[in-house]
Amino acid sequence: MGYVAVTAGEELIERAADLFESQRIGDSEDVDVDQIRDQFGRLTAQAMGEGGLYAPRLAALAVKQAQGDAVEAAFLLRAYRSTLERFDESVTVEPSEMIASRRVSPAFKDVPGGQILGATKDYTQRLLDFDLVDGDPTDPTEDWDVEDAGEPERLTNVTELLREEGLLHEPTAPDVEEPNDTTRESVTHPPERDEVLQELARGETGAVTALGYSALRGYGQVHPTLAEVRVGDLPVRIEHPYTGDDVTVAHTRVTESEAVVPVYEKREDPQFAFGYGLTFGRNERKAIGMTILDASIQLDGEAEPAEDAEFVLDTVDGMDAFGFIEHLKLPHYVTFQSILDRIRAIRERQGLREDGRVDDEQPAEPAVAGASDDD
Repeated sequence: MGYVAVTAGEELIERAADLFESQRIGDSEDVDVDQIRDQFGRLTAQAMGEGGLYAPRLAALAVKQAQGDAVEAAFLLRAYRSTLERFDESVTVEPSEMIASRRVSPAFKDVPGGQILGATKDYTQRLLDFDLVDGDPTDPTEDWDVEDAGEPERLTNVTELLREEGLLHEPTAPDVEEPNDTTRESVTHPPERDEVLQELARGETGAVTALGYSALRGYGQVHPTLAEVRVGDLPVRIEHPYTGDDVTVAHTRVTESEAVVPVYEKREDPQFAFGYGLTFGRNERKAIGMTILDASIQLDGEAEPAEDAEFVLDTVDGMDAFGFIEHLKLPHYVTFQSILDRIRAIRERQGLREDGRVDDEQPAEPAVAGASDDD
């Protein structure tokens, strides 16, 4: 690396930051953090998932500070998370304990527990709603006559039905006693599946979607059927310090996706392969992308990008991509001057004029091979 310090001075840098903040304020009223949390839940969910920290109000603050840049907001959350002390670890919970507010199964029409459409506009036309320009605060459900249905039913995962029939191939269990916490220990390749799922859960939504899409477009062997997609609240439990009993201290909103892949033609025992995805907040697109990538990586192929765990995990992390792409804005004066000098020297040795033609009075020399501009 050949960076040099920015010579504009601390005052100019502070003024540039002030201008950035001024752009956020503008001429309109300041947006409250609670408004962002309540009305931009998808955005805060993306920031929480990629930041690896479930904190809706902090995510709203990060989105406000980042002026709506989800990756920047995730960066702020991940940086804040790194300053927090770890007091305890929660008890593992089963996804089947989820209190689902939405559950759809494209695989089975009459799924046990029923389909729960929940809040969605998946089946409506994507047209701009100009009524929102005036900010109509009317709740269209306020006149609904809703009866109290009692305690929510615990839903059986659709894939459990396939497991009971022996139709689902179980992924190989990691040969480890405890899962590696990838927020503390770097991933080494080849990664265990728990590491893959952790990294995908913190992956950048767009990258996970794009690589999952690549498999569907033919750059892979996985075209799954979604067993179900669920959105709901999972309990967070800790062990009571005195009684030792598990105590529910909070709930986290998550999105879960499970998919089956018909790869039976490649196995002696005809079974479905399996892909899984779970992420903070409501982010169905990312959860589905995770299932495709999880199933693809289990194939352990080398020819297709989505099946190469090292390629996928090194690409989907938004913080890594964000940093490496945006570092190009930093001063590269020294390295660029070196490249300029090298190219000018080559042209001079070849006798090239400004118009690209060879100067007849100077014999042309062969180009120098192997020139590198790696900075």
